[in-house]
Amino acid sequence: MRTSKVSGSVWFALTLVYVLWGSTYLAIRIVVQTMPPFLSAGARFITAGLLLAGVVAWRFGPSALRVTRAQLGSAVLVGLLLILGGNGLVVLGETAVPSGLAALLIAAVPVWLVVLRAATGDRPPARTVAGVLLGLAGLAVLTSPAFGGDVRLWGCCWC
Repeated sequence: MRTSKVSGSVWFALTLVYVLWGSTYLAIRIVVQTMPPFLSAGARFITAGLLLAGVVAWRFGPSALRVTRAQLGSAVLVGLLLILGGNGLVVLGETAVPSGLAALLIAAVPVWLVVLRAATGDRPPARTVAGVLLGLAGLAVLTSPAFGGDVRLWGCCWC
């Protein structure tokens, strides 16, 4: 069995993901108290897009930002689906549910993938199922103090 050492840059990247992605649902909950949900999500996406475009232009030159009509159309479609479907509905849902519950509902996505794999005859390995369940249990423990407050069923459906 071959093992490899995980570099410091990988641990740094994982820490960034843990902190930045992990704080997303709390930040959304705070923002939707003062801004309309889709406006706040749109502002977040525009800010992120401008920052990423700036980094790409700085590292690779402005010509790296040129896109074809097909690429632009694809990006617009994905952007609309994200703001109107995926993340946009999470932001809307967080107007009615605590951020910890929203994070837990989103974290259930891997469970659905395991269930769908099993339903199509592709049996996931036991360690995959165990890992998904352990991760979900860990998130439940971490977010359980945030479950207080008023929870509306429609908010859970959007998350």
